[in-house]
Amino acid sequence: MIREDYILAWIKRYVQWLVEIAGLVRTEDYLGAVRRMDLLLRALLDVGTDSVTSLADGEILARLAIGDPPQLVREKCAVVAAVLKQLGIVAAAQNRPDVSRDCWVKALHLVLGLRLQGQPVPLAEHAPTIDELCERLKPQPLPPRTYGALMLLHEQEGRFDKAEDALFALLDTTPDNRDLLDLGLAFYHRLQVLSDEALAAGGLPRLELEDGLREITARRQRMS
Repeated sequence: MIREDYILAWIKRYVQWLVEIAGLVRTEDYLGAVRRMDLLLRALLDVGTDSVTSLADGEILARLAIGDPPQLVREKCAVVAAVLKQLGIVAAAQNRPDVSRDCWVKALHLVLGLRLQGQPVPLAEHAPTIDELCERLKPQPLPPRTYGALMLLHEQEGRFDKAEDALFALLDTTPDNRDLLDLGLAFYHRLQVLSDEALAAGGLPRLELEDGLREITARRQRMS
């Protein structure tokens, strides 16, 4: 079993790198920041800042998982998400919106994956939050699977209003998709059995839930 002191030493080392990178970005020393990020990404993923966004999400996870236990892989994911956030900020400042968006979407997927495991995000003080990344990605729509993951996570965490928002954003990406409409119906049917108090606490009072259910039902019936 991997020793706890090794994990702590690993975390200390990479947190120091993240602090340095964030400081360089804040002072707009973008060249210095990119150099640090390039070294860090090559150490973790064996690719640099010029090609990290070309890696599929699954490939990033596979590279991070080589030879390490899950607890350290989670820490690595948080570090890479933090680097991708900063790399996106640099790209945005350099008027490269497509690159910044790719970085933030990949960072969002990594953080979503960590949160969907039902555990606190490692290095939470350095890793970007889901809300922060979603805000940076506005006003452009997200990939459909990203909305699906957001819907699932928000429902799991009892943020039913946010889950509903993700559902309708998902439906907007693929209008009149039977499978997605059925997904929406299943979502509302799961919530219907909850108490009024639980729904209100989740930001989706029963009257609003019923309105949403009627809209999804009407859309589905038009396709029958």
